[in-house]
Amino acid sequence: MKASVCVATALLIAAAISGPAQPATAFEVASVKVSPPRVGKAGYTSLDADAAMVRYTNVTLEMLIAIAYRFDSNRILSGPAWLTTESYDLAAKLPPDASKDRVPEMLQTLLAERFKLAVHRQSREQRVYFLVAAKNGTRLKRAQEDGGQSQMMRGDIRGPAMSMSALAGMLSRFAGLEVVDKTGLSGTFSIHLRWTPEDQNGFGPELFAALEQQLGLKLEAGRAPVESLIVDHAERVPAEN
Repeated sequence: MKASVCVATALLIAAAISGPAQPATAFEVASVKVSPPRVGKAGYTSLDADAAMVRYTNVTLEMLIAIAYRFDSNRILSGPAWLTTESYDLAAKLPPDASKDRVPEMLQTLLAERFKLAVHRQSREQRVYFLVAAKNGTRLKRAQEDGGQSQMMRGDIRGPAMSMSALAGMLSRFAGLEVVDKTGLSGTFSIHLRWTPEDQNGFGPELFAALEQQLGLKLEAGRAPVESLIVDHAERVPAEN
């Protein structure tokens, strides 16, 4: 997917001289605040986006980094301990005609500005689970809507329009190992997976059984190169909006 240095440089120069404007890499306007105390369902993490706005509630900076760099949060290493405990509310307006596919890049810009975030990448081979179709095929239903809110908590993952890579990322938080999407399925699906956690890490045979029974998917053990994101610097209180 990466172009050669020479080709990429030539394209950038040509675009700067006579090409159309580059896609937006920053939100038109954005607010990032420390989340107030919430209880019950109001305390759930919420990720919602449409063609005009991005709204994240009760998200940690680790989760924001994961979205911005398209990384599962289990592969975000180092950094201060509060990356996984301090929660934030984010609301951001997309520029006119901007695609939602550009949200991660815009979020990278926002995190650098508000949290002074600095990161670098590192790769190594390790044990993983591969997410694949079960023997009798999947039980997945294609999404009937674009976008929508995805939620996850211990024993419950749901979303009206979720990709397999997004599901793999969420499963990684409960399966004990990194989950790599090997389904070969593109597009988005309506997902609702429920299971009974068997220990404090939310990991046990019930997750594997539920995944196959409800979605027609399974996790297979293997090894694969896994790229991690190393956090070099981040500030706890975001800069003023």
